[in-house]
Amino acid sequence: METFQKQHNFSLPPADKTLFQKHVQRELDEVRREAEETCALDNEIDPVPDAAFHDASSLLEFLFYNDIPIPDIGWLIDGGIGFEWRSQDSKGIGTMSIYGDNQVVYGASFGSKRRVKGTCVLNDSVLPVNFLPILKDLV
Repeated sequence: METFQKQHNFSLPPADKTLFQKHVQRELDEVRREAEETCALDNEIDPVPDAAFHDASSLLEFLFYNDIPIPDIGWLIDGGIGFEWRSQDSKGIGTMSIYGDNQVVYGASFGSKRRVKGTCVLNDSVLPVNFLPILKDLV
């Protein structure tokens, strides 16, 4: 699955919730703009629904309160929003995808040693909470 990501300089969640919310809104606005511009040029790319942006904002807030660094945020050509974290040594990657259907598709890979993947309901904190230590291992 191909993602189009905007790199940013926020590697850790801001301590101030207002600053965090403004940063997230700017990031999601930029992702929305890029996705809409590209969809207007290529009808084979699925548009990202408004519900995906709402779900992405909710998930980012959940991650913020669990001390997970802000991921690289991008849109997905199949109509979703993707989050990505990479380890400092480039040997691990964690991802989450949101499509506006109240589901989170998540996965992580640490080379050939350990792989985790799954899907959970966005408001079901059991599976994401089990995935959080893996994300923390990456960063």
